[in-house]
Amino acid sequence: MRNLLTYLGVWLVAAVVMQLFLLDSVRLGVWFAPMAYVAFVVLLPVNTKPVVVLLLGFLLGAFMDVFEGTQGLHTAATLVTAYTRQWVMRLTIGKEAVEEETGMPSVKLLGGVKFLRYVTMAVAVQCVVFFALEALDWGEWVEVAAKVGVSGAVTVGAVWAVAEVFTARTRKKV
Repeated sequence: MRNLLTYLGVWLVAAVVMQLFLLDSVRLGVWFAPMAYVAFVVLLPVNTKPVVVLLLGFLLGAFMDVFEGTQGLHTAATLVTAYTRQWVMRLTIGKEAVEEETGMPSVKLLGGVKFLRYVTMAVAVQCVVFFALEALDWGEWVEVAAKVGVSGAVTVGAVWAVAEVFTARTRKKV
């Protein structure tokens, strides 16, 4: 239990710090808003209980809202991502893999294509909810779609990089 709390604490602090001090200071326009903090939810071990994923998603979103002053946008988007995580995993990597695997989703565990599908769909859920709630206007769907595309692509790359960093020492040496 102590190891789990330490693991979660390190992940949560790393996700928030990386987002707040690195990515939020690199705004390159209105469409470039990477949300790498979502890696915390997306990369939780495959067999994490859904209620734990929801609780951690809520805490992460609440932390981001407090530090960025977004009044619930991050919480709502992260909760939807956490809620749909199990369904997204089953859809993208297969029901059998979800039931058999126990580790953190990664290229090593799932393979490159399945991992990319999973991360892309989870990030798409996060970005669509976040930017749709931010706009709150169907007339701005083109701008929302552009933000989802640009920010989503950068976020997928960031989540992939985070997964590579955290699974680098578990790889087999050839």
